[in-house]
Amino acid sequence: MRRRWSFWHNRRTTPAPAIAESVLYAERMFWLLTFSFGLIAWLILVVRAPLDPNLQVGKPSPVTIQASHDARYYSATRTEEARTRAESDPSTVVYTRDTAVPTQQRNLLSELLTTATQIRDDPTLSANDQRVRLTELPNSTLVITATMADTIVTLSEDQWKSVRQLGTDLYDMAMREYNFALTDQDVKNLRERSLPYWAAERADGAMRDLVISLTTPFLKANQLVDEDATRKRKQEAREAIQPVDVQLLQGESIVRAGDLITPDVLEKLEALGELEGELNIMRVLGRGIFAWLAASILGGYLATTRKHVRRSRRYTLVIYSLTLITLALARMLVGLPLGDTWPYAFPLGAAVLLIAALFDSGIALLVAIVLSFLIAFIDGSSFGLNAALLLSSTAGVFALGRANRSLRFLIAGLALTAVVALVQIALWTTSASQISPQQLPMILAMSLVNGTLASILALGLYNLLGQLAGVVTPFQLMELSNPTQPLLRKLIREAPGTYYHSVTVGNLAESAAELIGADALLLRVAAYYHDVGKSARPYFYTDNQNDRENVHNELDPRTSAQIIADHVREGVNMARAAHLPIQIIEFIQTHHGTSIIQHFYQMALREQDSVDVADFRYPGPKPQTREHAILMLADSVEATVRSKSQHGKLVTPRQRASGQGQPGAQTLEEMVSFIIDERIRSGQLDESPLTLHELACIRQAFITTLQGIYHPRVEYAPQLVKTT
Repeated sequence: MRRRWSFWHNRRTTPAPAIAESVLYAERMFWLLTFSFGLIAWLILVVRAPLDPNLQVGKPSPVTIQASHDARYYSATRTEEARTRAESDPSTVVYTRDTAVPTQQRNLLSELLTTATQIRDDPTLSANDQRVRLTELPNSTLVITATMADTIVTLSEDQWKSVRQLGTDLYDMAMREYNFALTDQDVKNLRERSLPYWAAERADGAMRDLVISLTTPFLKANQLVDEDATRKRKQEAREAIQPVDVQLLQGESIVRAGDLITPDVLEKLEALGELEGELNIMRVLGRGIFAWLAASILGGYLATTRKHVRRSRRYTLVIYSLTLITLALARMLVGLPLGDTWPYAFPLGAAVLLIAALFDSGIALLVAIVLSFLIAFIDGSSFGLNAALLLSSTAGVFALGRANRSLRFLIAGLALTAVVALVQIALWTTSASQISPQQLPMILAMSLVNGTLASILALGLYNLLGQLAGVVTPFQLMELSNPTQPLLRKLIREAPGTYYHSVTVGNLAESAAELIGADALLLRVAAYYHDVGKSARPYFYTDNQNDRENVHNELDPRTSAQIIADHVREGVNMARAAHLPIQIIEFIQTHHGTSIIQHFYQMALREQDSVDVADFRYPGPKPQTREHAILMLADSVEATVRSKSQHGKLVTPRQRASGQGQPGAQTLEEMVSFIIDERIRSGQLDESPLTLHELACIRQAFITTLQGIYHPRVEYAPQLVKTT
């Protein structure tokens, strides 16, 4: 009489409505987080700290400032400069001319020279008397000095005639030069430059100096400013100048770090709203549209192509947080007085590398595009920075690959360095205004710093963010694969048969994963833990019964089936208690899907007329990923092939052809194909993304691996002892 263990019947299951409600909640949370992402991105784009209000004209600017958006304004500074230039134009000065002055002054000069000649020629006067008489001449225009008188007296007759003639000639030249209309400025120019130059060409020494001294005092302005008319004309010139319309383009340089602040610079900053931190409503709305567009694209991509991310609040939070932190860092860099080269040292691509390592390259590349797109609105002039971020991040993602080794992060960092440097060299060769030759060595050095910091940050934060996001990393997986892990140690000690089965399943799953490009390391580690629940009651499973009596012989089929199925629940509980990653727990839950425990189900059908098949199903769920499906198939194939082999029902094609083997024996190829086909027919793979081509590859990988385990062996003959 078989015993019935009623407590196995009370297994707790999650009702379908509760599951649907949980999925709906996850969907709502995802879109709420996406909305929050767009809102925060919008705030980062538009909210900015005002510039130093103490910026003063004549002081050097502490930072390089560029126009953050297009702006148009009427410049009071430039208008005033234009009006000042207009009223300062010489054409605005109105003169009145006295035409008699040139003749009067020439006559006075001639009279002076004639009087001096008479004194020189007076025989009654001694040389000293002549000098005294010359210095005492009553002339309001010129007072002859003792030096001049001495020169006049000592010159020969011919020299004096030359002086007299040259003096009147120079005066006439000056009048003709200015058309007999001299202003005060003209007189100054003649006295200081023209007349001395002309005199030097015609005389030298004392004669030259005497001619200049005698002639220049008689140069007198005869063209005087009409103050009233000039004032009126200047006013008309000012009023004719219209206000100067200035157009600023986004990214246009306002002032560079170290350059002096000018009134024009302050006016531009005021027009841009940079001094008071004021917000332009149209700019705010425009950037809001772009922020929501970016959020919609990223959220839509995750919702449609990455459903596992959409259903995980932690995944979504990590992706959005890394993106926003990078965007905020870029905003901060724009406002810091770092010069033109230092921004290239900041590892903006680290977030993209982290997302690629934690999730996949598709998400990472889209994040790189979104970041470059949004950063362009923070600082429109930073084309080089945007190009470096996008292209270097793309190269880094491809170089990173699966991020299963620390070396991959180093390679990704080198790729970042190379691409950032190449982008800057390209900008330098195509646009000298972007980068000067003096900046190039510094930018190349900053590129190296960028790649180094990005790889170090990504590697350092990888495990931490993986734990926060609930993503299992290769480093965690390698640690979990260590046989000294408590659950594996328990499995080895208490259920060695199950452990051996798990290792073989790991070999099968890994070979299949490598063939189709799935995560081989994750599958191997998941295989080690997928049956860990059997260690709770190891002797209920044939793997570990050895020569013991099968305890199921004393139980009814329904109870036995529920005990067997319960190793899934036990494994999940043990994994959670050991704080295993959720990804490993999902493998434990899905490695049997909702398949039927056929042995006990068929036994129940033989014993009873009415059997509820639900009592003989595993709790599920069905495999959701390629890796889940591979583990299910590997587990079923390994168990079936091992059982057939132990019961002599595994034959080679050659044995089959020769008629060897027990009735019902199958080849490896037939067993593997049958199991895969049965899983497809029963719908266990309906929710996994495996393709038919991938299933064919998995089948071949299983067969190849199993042939290495179950290959025919030569029967060893007993050793013969030679007797003499």
